[in-house]
Amino acid sequence: MRAVCIADIHGDLEAVTRLRNSIADKDIRYAFLLGDFSKGFKDPAENRADITAILDTLSDYDVKAIPGNCDQRETTDILSERNANLHNTVLKLPDADIIGFGGSNPTPFNTPFEYSEEDIGKALEQLHSGVDEGSKVIVMSHFPPKDTRCDQISDGTHVGSTALREYIEEKQPNLVLCSHIHESGGSEDKIGDSRIFNLGRISEGRAYILEAGDAIEFGFYTG
Repeated sequence: MRAVCIADIHGDLEAVTRLRNSIADKDIRYAFLLGDFSKGFKDPAENRADITAILDTLSDYDVKAIPGNCDQRETTDILSERNANLHNTVLKLPDADIIGFGGSNPTPFNTPFEYSEEDIGKALEQLHSGVDEGSKVIVMSHFPPKDTRCDQISDGTHVGSTALREYIEEKQPNLVLCSHIHESGGSEDKIGDSRIFNLGRISEGRAYILEAGDAIEFGFYTG
């Protein structure tokens, strides 16, 4: 399995188009999108239009996506209409099981797609119960785990999810991909043996290639 992974698009369709053109000959099947499709979070019509345009732009790929905290609650319905919803599901591929969970833990901004830490913990536990024993596990979450290099805002405060961190500590998935905290974009860390990556914004040229086979390989896409 070979895929491109991006996040925090925030309405930058030009960046998505440039990426599509760049990867056209790279033997990529999947495109994983980790949420926040629009610039703001108060206009459901704009959010739907942005999601639709992004999916159309990447229509040559098998797109799977989760919502960000700035996306409307109907995002999962829009994605499901296009067979692209990864939120609150387990995608079973020959080389890995992929757990998808979008939105975020609570923020000070009252964004549309937030969950309590308790609800995040329950959801992750339920999702993990659907993973095949012995499978490699990749978690795609819009928000990062707490107290890592991937969840620090500009003043150094850690604002990630405690529930996601507890899940990683206990279950030790092979790879965790997240975004959400722009200041930590491009950062990576480990919790035990689990590798954590904050993808960052596509507007900063951040895109990544994921390959799953005998091993899981993940790295920055350089074009």
